[in-house]
Amino acid sequence: MAESQQSATRVAPVQEEPKASLASNILAIVGFIILIVVVIWGLVHLANISRTWFSSLFGKSDAAIEVTVPESAVSGIPLTVSWKYDESVSGTYAFLYQCEGGLAFQTPGPLGALNSIPCGAAFTIAGESKSVSVTPMLSGDASLDVPISIIFMPTATGTQAQGSATVRISPATSLTPTPEPSPTPTPAPQPEPTPTPSTSSGQAKTPADLSVRVVAVTVDAYGNGIATFDIKNIGGTSSGIYYFSALLPTLSGYTYVSPAQSSLAPEAHVVSTLRFSQAHSGTFSVSITTPDANGSNNYASQLVNAPSSFAPGYGGTQQYQTYPYTYPSNYYQPYMQYSPYSAYYPYAY
Repeated sequence: MAESQQSATRVAPVQEEPKASLASNILAIVGFIILIVVVIWGLVHLANISRTWFSSLFGKSDAAIEVTVPESAVSGIPLTVSWKYDESVSGTYAFLYQCEGGLAFQTPGPLGALNSIPCGAAFTIAGESKSVSVTPMLSGDASLDVPISIIFMPTATGTQAQGSATVRISPATSLTPTPEPSPTPTPAPQPEPTPTPSTSSGQAKTPADLSVRVVAVTVDAYGNGIATFDIKNIGGTSSGIYYFSALLPTLSGYTYVSPAQSSLAPEAHVVSTLRFSQAHSGTFSVSITTPDANGSNNYASQLVNAPSSFAPGYGGTQQYQTYPYTYPSNYYQPYMQYSPYSAYYPYAY
């Protein structure tokens, strides 16, 4: 009986925990590595985006104009000056070069004639192109290293910017081989040279020298502008026929080119008035395009502030017409006399 009870008592089997398979461990390690790679890539991408954002927030540190010119140029052959600049406000560009003895730059005018650019003065460049073609004219025998500058002048508010580059200007004769000197023959007797004409005081006459200055530039509330300037011959001889051009501060940057002007006697001057429409704030400039003894006084300019009430297009649909090419039949043009003071009034519309 007792043996029957003992045989009936059974011990329950102990269940063992399942072991993780090797494949599951490998998959877990691979997934963890992929997660780390994704996190690192995201941090690098976020750093690049932040650097670009900070750069755009604080802007560029270098606001200078990048000017490009050829390394060398020859007198009488045009060269191209180009530049790069990201302007944040509207404005105009100007060309500037240092004064050097016997050196001058010229640029093509609207009618194809070459206009002289005065040295040491900012010459306003019309249009929106960031390049200008200029022709160097060098009268000396030695080459010159000439710094050329481009200036950005804001129309209203903003910061003025400037950039420079240097070009070597060589005389035109440097390309022609110099002939070998030939034996100098014995000079024959020469007559006495003719004395130089002199003034009543006994001093030799100085060559003609035209100078220009801006008298006044006004703009009314309807965008109609009036510019008055004075051209005077401060030299000792008559100037002969001359020309001038004027850049008007209009919406399209209109350039007025004068017809042939009568000769000015020594100390004589003429006051000219240009009337134009669609005026806005900017720079009015006038330059004498005929070369004379002194080119530094052949250019003058003045800033113009148009009234804020003028809106583009208001009263400004009139097209430009240049007188005296289209005078009405009853229009009278005063004849310019050689006198200490004479005046005429060319019109731009």
